Amino acid sequence: MNNVDKKTFLKINIKSIKKNYKIIKNKIGKNCNIAATVKADAYGLGADKIAQELINTGCKFFFVATTNEAIQLRRINKKIYIFILNGLVTNEIELIRKYNLIPVINSLKQLARLEKFQKSKNLNLNIALHFDTGMSRLGFDKNETNILISKKSRLIIKSKVLLVMSHLACADDRKSLKNKKQLNKFNFIRSHFPNSLHSLSNSAGILLGKKYHFDMVRPGISLYGGHCQKNEKKIYHDVVFLKAKLIQVREIYKGDTIGYGATYKAKSNMKIGTLGFGYADGFNRLFSNNYNIQLKNKTINVVGRVSMDLITVDLTNIKTKSNIMNEEFEIIGAKYSINVIAQIINTIPYEILTNLGKRYERRYIC
Repeated sequence: MNNVDKKTFLKINIKSIKKNYKIIKNKIGKNCNIAATVKADAYGLGADKIAQELINTGCKFFFVATTNEAIQLRRINKKIYIFILNGLVTNEIELIRKYNLIPVINSLKQLARLEKFQKSKNLNLNIALHFDTGMSRLGFDKNETNILISKKSRLIIKSKVLLVMSHLACADDRKSLKNKKQLNKFNFIRSHFPNSLHSLSNSAGILLGKKYHFDMVRPGISLYGGHCQKNEKKIYHDVVFLKAKLIQVREIYKGDTIGYGATYKAKSNMKIGTLGFGYADGFNRLFSNNYNIQLKNKTINVVGRVSMDLITVDLTNIKTKSNIMNEEFEIIGAKYSINVIAQIINTIPYEILTNLGKRYERRYIC
């Protein structure tokens, strides 16, 4: 894999992921399972390495978005339970059987299709049933839910319903009345499936309390150190640290401008450093003239526009005894975590993580 000339380093602390897993386990208690959400390549951090470490920690359940992601995960371990959130596509049924995957069934049509396949092959496959209790995205809607509950014995013949689940729409807001409404709906639905596992909560739902935990929770961003609720205090350990070395230092003079659009004009003579990453690597263009990086305990301003592969920083007041070209500048870290920088550009830490590019040299701390 190509990287930015080995000048940028994305450090991923798997020890912190395992610590976060244990924090979640302590919150939910021994009778509730953790199903790690590792879709989108574990939020861009590397599902192969992270899933294996979570398996070593005791995790047996995993959620991904697509069948391709599920197959890649199955190649890591033959015994774990792998759920496919996006449901069932017709030409993927044989792959689901072959790789022992668990489709999350989202409609009566999907259920009928899978039942027909199992009958033709004389199979009994594990499935999950996803009920829409307020998201209006995936899952059985109100009408289909009523049909399925009333005709359950006729519609579910071959399938083994391992899990009944739904998804909270507003768990990021503890005060939202929608949380309680969805909880009540889910409690009614799950009462009709007493022999299945039940799951309602993602990372944010976990923080709503034990009545939202049931038999299984599905953390994603919390495992990776991200906040999932409004005004969330620091609960989990930071996982991602982005560092870079300079690729060039230059002197500029009063009146000179920096970068595309000449958005920064020097008020005096300056020393400018250039770092080899940009918006192609997930460092958002909104950080232009709007971000600070760290060199040890010193704060350094980003000046000029973020371009595709480069950013420029003000080194005028930086003095170091060592060769500054060998120093590692911290872009994401303890002071500017994914949660802090998400607030700077009014986004969420999920987006910060999943946008991190593939050109960084990745260093896993195990």
